[in-house]
Amino acid sequence: MITTLLVGFGFSANTFHLPFLQHLSDFAIEGVVSSKPDEVKTALPSAVVYSSLEEALNSRQFDLVVITTPNHLHASQSLLALEHNSHVLVEKPFTLSVADAKHLVDVAHAKKKQLCVFHNRRFDGDFLTLKQLIEQSKLGDIKRFESRFDRFRPVPRNRWRENAGPGSGIFWDLGPHLIDQALQLFGKPTAVSASVLTLRDGGQSDDTFDLALHYTDKVVNLGSSAFQGGATLRFDLQGTKASFRKFHLDPQENQLRANMSLASESWAVTPESEHGLLSNEDMTEVIETRRGEYLAFFEQLACAIKGDTDSPADAASVVEVINIIETALKASQEERKLLLN
Repeated sequence: MITTLLVGFGFSANTFHLPFLQHLSDFAIEGVVSSKPDEVKTALPSAVVYSSLEEALNSRQFDLVVITTPNHLHASQSLLALEHNSHVLVEKPFTLSVADAKHLVDVAHAKKKQLCVFHNRRFDGDFLTLKQLIEQSKLGDIKRFESRFDRFRPVPRNRWRENAGPGSGIFWDLGPHLIDQALQLFGKPTAVSASVLTLRDGGQSDDTFDLALHYTDKVVNLGSSAFQGGATLRFDLQGTKASFRKFHLDPQENQLRANMSLASESWAVTPESEHGLLSNEDMTEVIETRRGEYLAFFEQLACAIKGDTDSPADAASVVEVINIIETALKASQEERKLLLN
């Protein structure tokens, strides 16, 4: 049993972590750091509620610390947990600087602890489908790739993700997912160019971005908008044999928001009407979207902690995500293309 401390008890903790930690017998949530003890006790009657991470870590040893706090706290809280000899699962973005990211990777290595970043969208059904098509050479050599995460949220909300502050805004929120997926497919680009903007009236943080990852043999564009009211284009992948287009977002987030049981037959299943199309001049084929595997993320994490397999998103593989974000923000400010270190 992996004794687990949950740090934070807001949307991320309740939506993306708690259902899986409770579902799997590998984990035992024995502590929660939160300013909302009544809410914690309602959901987790046997868990001890702590007012701070320091209090929790000084009170006892936890095998795993799950960090779901605002972005600017990720680095310092991950470091504190590692220094107390705990494995760490930290929400994305991993850190707000490459220097912090590299330091944490070094500490985790020295402590021989798992340091995993919550890049759960490596386990989106549509991404797994796309990856499989590439591995099966269904598209030939990839020449163009567009990946978007658009929504219709034209009015800013009063929450830390959208208010002014370090690590706020849509680029730090959704950029890590899109960048990580592109790196998983194509590796590190040579340069980046970007436009990161605040377009909503009264907006305090960026709400729109377009990011180009520059490779020598393909075009890769990533982006997000707060003004897409219709079916969003999720993926457009073009190769020498065929192209693949997929609309709509992976269903797992909305199913988690709706408290769907992980045991449901519909869990992580994309409706037939939302499958993607593989096409060339001779054919158009509906490609069934693979079932999403967020549960597998936590299963693999448990195995990694036990020493049986690799982490589902080891922090060392995520440092480049932070490097690209840092460089892209500078490129946007300077309105020019920048080489990556």
